[in-house]
Amino acid sequence: MVSGEEGRSGWNRWGGSGIPVGWLAPSFRSGRAKRAEESHTIAVARLAGLGPWCRLHAMSEERGDLPGLFVRRLPGRRAVSAGIWLVGGAAHDPAELAGATHLVEHLTLRRCGGRGRRELARLVDRLGGGVDAWTGAEGMGVTVQTTADALDEALDLLTDAVLEPTFDAADVELERRVALAELELARSDPEDRVEEAILRAAWGPHPLARPIIGDAESLARLGPRSLEEHHRRMIRPGGLLAVVCGDVDPGRVAHRLGRLPLGGSPVAPPLPALRFRAGTVVEPWPAGDQVYARLAFPGVGLASNEVTALLVLNHILGGGASSRLFQRLREEEGLTYDVFSGLILRRPGGLVEIGWACNATLFERVREVVWEELETLPGTLERREVAVAVESMSRGLTLDAEDASARCAMEASELLERGRPFELETAVAELKSVTVERLRELAARIFQPGSVARAVCGPEHVLERVA
Repeated sequence: MVSGEEGRSGWNRWGGSGIPVGWLAPSFRSGRAKRAEESHTIAVARLAGLGPWCRLHAMSEERGDLPGLFVRRLPGRRAVSAGIWLVGGAAHDPAELAGATHLVEHLTLRRCGGRGRRELARLVDRLGGGVDAWTGAEGMGVTVQTTADALDEALDLLTDAVLEPTFDAADVELERRVALAELELARSDPEDRVEEAILRAAWGPHPLARPIIGDAESLARLGPRSLEEHHRRMIRPGGLLAVVCGDVDPGRVAHRLGRLPLGGSPVAPPLPALRFRAGTVVEPWPAGDQVYARLAFPGVGLASNEVTALLVLNHILGGGASSRLFQRLREEEGLTYDVFSGLILRRPGGLVEIGWACNATLFERVREVVWEELETLPGTLERREVAVAVESMSRGLTLDAEDASARCAMEASELLERGRPFELETAVAELKSVTVERLRELAARIFQPGSVARAVCGPEHVLERVA
């Protein structure tokens, strides 16, 4: 699992070092667990904006080089995928207006560019492949997948959605009600509650630990004028990246996206320094006998050169079918149906997360086994495990690179994080460079009993025993 951002889109779950990590959630995971993976902040593009920006490969006779536009030509493909990534997300919302970016995102595909709601819905249907918008802690975006013959309409829609959403009072009120319903749904779901709780336990009041949606009080402050002003601040040179993948002409794309402020290299707004807190948060859940638990250890930020190694370590620990946690807790002892490990990657820092759900009577035994696996991991890692993880992840990369939408997200992630286009051979080489010795050192450093945050949602009699 790689935790990410709340939003309408499940795309763009890509990690640092140019390695996409959305596919690390294996197919054997339960539907409930997969939904939890897409909850507290559902990983949508890791919009890091790190490092020097490369000269991107889109040219237009009218505008010349466009630092905010990248076109990846994929000759012979009938499908095209395009997206506009904004490098400011929910964590950049002012505290008193928390949820503003998420509400703007809701409005982008309601009415835009002079289109009414039904006209817009018909256009989305005609494009066929899918139109989506999402909000993350560190970014917001709109994406479209369609066929090459509909490219102009698709790019016009993206541009209108980003530049010209309508802040009609009735629409704002309706979408506020929808956001409040999302809040209620999250509060009624123990998986969502424990995912939000682990961020508070690890990062306290930091904006990255705040719910993407905001809260009832902040949503009440959001009206048409405040949202329009917030949107105006979001749309700026250096605040956007447009990516198009397919059998397309770069000059034609640049001309079609000419209204967007793509003349500046994307740079993310700053966030406060991130400090890990080894806190404990408990959430009472009287319904049923299930316990939902999370542990979080200090990880690394998106700029770290350890991200690739940490992805491999995560796959071995709890991210694959042969992972230690899944094999021990599910396959050997039958203690839980749902157990996983995952990474939460953000610009200022990150977390390594372990999660499970089990019957209340088994909670202490599951916790004991998890710690046994963590304590023995550094000294027992085998080269064979590393080879299997690297092979699995390399093949996953190759499969994703064949899909236009996945490739579009991979390009955006690599450009925003490292200032360069995605290259499959480079990413696979980075994976293959990971050694068992490096992973042993990394595991010994990260999984320290004195440096762990805890979150548990369950019956009161279990919460009383949580250390």
